[in-house]
Amino acid sequence: MGSQLQTVSQLMTANPESQLRQSLRLAWPISLQNLLVTLLSMIDVVMVGHLGDAAVASVGLGNRIQFVVLVIATGLSWGVGVLAAQYYGAGRTIKIRQTMQMASVFAICSLTPIAVASFFLADNVVSWASNDPELISLAETYLWITMPSLVFVGIILIIENALRSIGQVKLPMVFSVIAIAINIVLNYWLINGGFGVPALGVEGAAWATLISRVIHLAILVLFLISAKHMLAPKSGDLAELRKKKDWWKLFHLVWPMMISFGIWSVGTFVYQLIYGQLGTQSLAVMSLLSPVEGMFLSLFFGLASACSIQVGQALGADDFDKAWRVAKAFLLICPAVALVTGGLVLSLQSLILMPYQNMAPETLFMAKQVFVLIALGAWLKVTNMTLALGVLRAGGDNKFCMVTDITGMWVVSIPLTFVAATVWQLPLIWVALAAYSEEIAKIVLFGWRTFTKKWMQNLAGDDETIIEPSKKTAQ
Repeated sequence: MGSQLQTVSQLMTANPESQLRQSLRLAWPISLQNLLVTLLSMIDVVMVGHLGDAAVASVGLGNRIQFVVLVIATGLSWGVGVLAAQYYGAGRTIKIRQTMQMASVFAICSLTPIAVASFFLADNVVSWASNDPELISLAETYLWITMPSLVFVGIILIIENALRSIGQVKLPMVFSVIAIAINIVLNYWLINGGFGVPALGVEGAAWATLISRVIHLAILVLFLISAKHMLAPKSGDLAELRKKKDWWKLFHLVWPMMISFGIWSVGTFVYQLIYGQLGTQSLAVMSLLSPVEGMFLSLFFGLASACSIQVGQALGADDFDKAWRVAKAFLLICPAVALVTGGLVLSLQSLILMPYQNMAPETLFMAKQVFVLIALGAWLKVTNMTLALGVLRAGGDNKFCMVTDITGMWVVSIPLTFVAATVWQLPLIWVALAAYSEEIAKIVLFGWRTFTKKWMQNLAGDDETIIEPSKKTAQ
């Protein structure tokens, strides 16, 4: 590992130690924040664990359905981050606030209809995954309460990505920690009751989620305004928002990303539907392990974000050589660290699964099998995350990423997983293994595209023509 770090340092820049420190400075707050957010999903499942398999599966399924919508918003916010990083590299900071405000309008217009539709369609969507009446009833109630909160989350994600792109990665982390703490306290109170409030169970977990997300957005916006931050709304912003060219530029960048993220997130829900065909027990296993896998991947989300920020800033400054050096460095270190971390996580299996010891022995046995797969296979997902989010999308290569996501998931993996579950009727562990065919297909396509260097584009120019590196640069 030491020799790999030395190689990384040599690749990144002529001042390797400074560049490596900058990468870690950007990465650790983002990783910690995403780790805590994912841990919160895990805590939601744990805190209703004493209510039985149906409660666990309903919260897990409800979170997965929310995840489908939330990832679409993430695609929009990531597009903001890409443009903001390049604008920052080009020294055009006023455009960052404008991009953030336009994206917030997009978020409200796209997420509000989905929140309204959930009141009419929640039971139908849940019934696709299970025919258990208790599970359907609990998940429906959970979704009715929590889906409107995604409008607030969409705006939060946009503000956070804009802050990260200008190097202010600790602010989003601090406010996220506050919101998570509020959510945990409300979870305990409303699930179990107290101070005149009856025990609400799954419904209490839902109300805790909604309230904490509203508070999160409120304190974030109030801070920007009170601190007179460069991203806070200012007089004259409305005039800037009337420029149709800027709206089109943002839309042109984000629509493939939103569709790509959306189709991918729908696919993750389809996986849940497939697991649901194996029974409530299998669905409960995947529901309790999804946050565990998410926590693992969150450790590397910060590195992918740091890669995107630094590559984007270099591209915005027309420094294509530096962008390529940084990209190669991250592509070397992330998979290697993921392999080592996976082995460490596997050695801690009994400790990580300890909160679920009150579940049925057969459920725990299945969970341990899938846990091994997650620990040993996570490096594939980390590599694809770095290739797609950290490198290709930093240059705005979103259409290729969209096609690759669709191909890997919908053409290769989902059909194979469906056949494994329904035709071959394999045990859960083999069905879960079939789902990893998506990662194998994507790593081939993403890897090939990265080394063609066609993704290297400057998106921060005023004109509509994208600046591309000359044949001489980035060799």
